[in-house]
Amino acid sequence: MAIDVSEVKRRLHALLNDSNLVNEYIRQYGPTIEIKHIKILKEAKSKTLVAPEEGDGDDPIFEIKLICPVCNRENIPCYELRAKSQQILKNKFLVPSYQGASGYKTTDYSFLSVTVCPRCLFASPDKKDWSRQESDSKSQLPGNVIMTLQERIGERKAILKSVSDVEGYFKRPRTIDAVIAGYNLAKARASVEAFYEQPYSLYKMGAYTLRIAKIVKDTGSDNREILREALGYYEETFRTSNSPSEEIEMQVIYSIVALCLKLEDPKKANSYLGVFTNLLNDRVREMKDNPKLNTILIGKWSDRAKQLWEDRDMPDLFKAE
Repeated sequence: MAIDVSEVKRRLHALLNDSNLVNEYIRQYGPTIEIKHIKILKEAKSKTLVAPEEGDGDDPIFEIKLICPVCNRENIPCYELRAKSQQILKNKFLVPSYQGASGYKTTDYSFLSVTVCPRCLFASPDKKDWSRQESDSKSQLPGNVIMTLQERIGERKAILKSVSDVEGYFKRPRTIDAVIAGYNLAKARASVEAFYEQPYSLYKMGAYTLRIAKIVKDTGSDNREILREALGYYEETFRTSNSPSEEIEMQVIYSIVALCLKLEDPKKANSYLGVFTNLLNDRVREMKDNPKLNTILIGKWSDRAKQLWEDRDMPDLFKAE
């Protein structure tokens, strides 16, 4: 007697309540239902879910709807963080962590910050990259970037591999895999921006990669290769002057120093400390002709980088990173 695969899928969906898990079950075990296999998948899923939200209090997340600038899909859910609902602290790589404040429970917004279009997989954590119907605001992305993103839908689909229920995949709460996929999709968008030499594009790619590195580290896995990837993006950011903002440029140089120390390359770290020294000397000379200039930002990030250098032999310097 032939197996009715559609009936098996229907029953599995009733048991698993997740289309992606149903597909994964069929892929691993075939179209036969065994409770022990269902338990294995459920346990695996529970281990990949994001850490539960902590403490009592109000929900700091609210939802708005956006329009995709690439395929014009409407009503895409975007998870926003309420102002002053979290105390935000940054690690030595400037990746944020969150602690509930003002009566709100703790929620790690890093897991929800990337909005993903379920149709074409355009992804960005920046609302300005999207369109909004109620405010009649258009995406800030230039036309050539949008056109290329339209041509590269296949590349973004390859990132998700076998995910079938994309809309459900990126709903709250997200699994670790979904969070990482969201940042990788955002990197795919930023890489198109980088191709057209858009400001901050390489910096964004580095920042997204560092978010992934922290998530991977928090799961207990090694993240050194991911840190090396982030370092590459930041060095290219510095080399090409891809960040017009002085604040961001100083953060990039500081982050390069931090990453080099973490990756046990003190020689390169020291060379970028020298960059701060050169920038300070150049700024002092410029101030003679333009007294409106100052060394505040350069000095702030130079001091932070020097502190890392002085503490470089401490065994727990990057323990929480």
